[in-house]
Amino acid sequence: MRLIHFAQALTLILLAITGYLAWEGQQAARGAKRELEHLKKVQAAEEAAKPAGPQALPVIPPVASITPPAPGALAQSEEPGLLPGPGALPGGGLTVPKTVVAAEAQGINTNTLTAAQQQVLAAPAVAKIKTVVKEQGFVILDAGSKKGLAKGQKFNVRRDSAILARIAIADTIEEDEAVADIDLASIPAGVSIEPGDEIIEPVGSSR
Repeated sequence: MRLIHFAQALTLILLAITGYLAWEGQQAARGAKRELEHLKKVQAAEEAAKPAGPQALPVIPPVASITPPAPGALAQSEEPGLLPGPGALPGGGLTVPKTVVAAEAQGINTNTLTAAQQQVLAAPAVAKIKTVVKEQGFVILDAGSKKGLAKGQKFNVRRDSAILARIAIADTIEEDEAVADIDLASIPAGVSIEPGDEIIEPVGSSR
């Protein structure tokens, strides 16, 4: 009889231990699941907080400079009021010219480029851009130490009579090639640097 009671007690103890172990396993599984869900939330938050990669700027076609016609290229068109006389403004002023020829006859400059644009256009090219690595923010030039390029030198990127950006020569300089970092803040909205754009010394207000 005692043996039966002992066996029953042992069975109950084993059941209690098994139940406790099962409960502890469930708690551990729930804890692992909660930790996994927390890690997923942290990873999702980190992914959402990552800044978007550099986007390629849209390419715009170069703006062709407008060359005014040479004096006398247009047919003379004498119209009343172009010269001082009956059509003159009060006080002896001249009337507003209505043709390029009439404007030039009065000594008015008809060049459409500003002084700054003319200065940019007249600046000699130091080098040309050979490769643009937009994702890393640098360009490769087709000139190097042979042309006197050195680390830290700053230049402007020119296309026609417009300044597109500022660059600075980086560490990598070879005889006929150099790497330059782009000052991304200097690029106007909607503009992108392309191979073939020229490098010039800073001019005017772009220094």
